[in-house]
Amino acid sequence: MVSYPATGRGVMAADPGDYVYPSDVRLDAQNDLLYVKAHGLAGGLSEQTWLFEFDLRGQRIMERRQVRNGILPMECPEPLH
Repeated sequence: MVSYPATGRGVMAADPGDYVYPSDVRLDAQNDLLYVKAHGLAGGLSEQTWLFEFDLRGQRIMERRQVRNGILPMECPEPLH
């Protein structure tokens, strides 16, 4: 969910379905785009991976695409504090 405090509006940036959760979120600040990768057991039955491109200015999902499992590169590790 992306919140817009000026208007009090909240918009769903990625809705991959039941039991599929965001696993990586990236921001392209120059172009005001948000990218979300979601992965999990859809409906508790089949493993799925979804990619979303969300336009922060237009407040809408630009693209939603299911990708084959294992085709994407590994996610970046969390930085150590």
